[in-house]
Amino acid sequence: MRTNPVEKIIDTLRGDHPVTDVRICQRSVMVKSKRLGLAYLFPRDASSNEKRNQIRGCGSLTKLGAKELSAYALSDDLTEASVGVAAINSLIDIEEKKVQVRNGKKSLYERCAGKRVAMVGRFKFAEELKKLCAHLDILELHPSPGDLPAGAADDVIPLAEVVIITGTTLINGTFTHIADLTKNAFVSMLGPSSIISPVLFEYGIDEICGSRVIDDEMVIRFVSEGGSFGDLSGVEQIVLSREDNN
Repeated sequence: MRTNPVEKIIDTLRGDHPVTDVRICQRSVMVKSKRLGLAYLFPRDASSNEKRNQIRGCGSLTKLGAKELSAYALSDDLTEASVGVAAINSLIDIEEKKVQVRNGKKSLYERCAGKRVAMVGRFKFAEELKKLCAHLDILELHPSPGDLPAGAADDVIPLAEVVIITGTTLINGTFTHIADLTKNAFVSMLGPSSIISPVLFEYGIDEICGSRVIDDEMVIRFVSEGGSFGDLSGVEQIVLSREDNN
């Protein structure tokens, strides 16, 4: 099995920065170091006996450097992994000349038109996209009516011409297996949890569509009050493309 890409990304982090704030909110995690980093927080399954474990070092996380906190991204505990990915996003260097400030969703619509598409994780724009593409399969851990269970990935993804992967696959450990199924497709990673790193190109990702916080106060207030990423203001959409980085 290939090395976890998150482990390789952590190895590329240059320097360090003090962690000044860590917030685990209703739907998201925020870590403030060099900048404000975000990651999705998986909900607890209310139908199971699952309980959230206490985070290692809770109450003292701001005594850590961002690089040390980034190692939490390798944890099997999903909340800790979210904290780690948010820490990576708070520290990672983003080379301005290599990213485009644009909404990757718009160009993705053009790429998906008339194509067979697989979407890993249901995005809000799924129904709109379905009208444009020839066929859309939506894979979900907790499928809604019309979605496919995550276990169908091995059958569905190899057939797709375009694959849209949520950045949360970097948190729950499913990324590497999904990436291995996308050999013949154009692959886009999408969402605020996405790590803007060219390391992901080594795993078959063609473009990474993420976000960068430009108004810390607005984002902290909104997310702390239970807001979701889909309605988030105070960020700009950025795209790192393999094509532009060759």
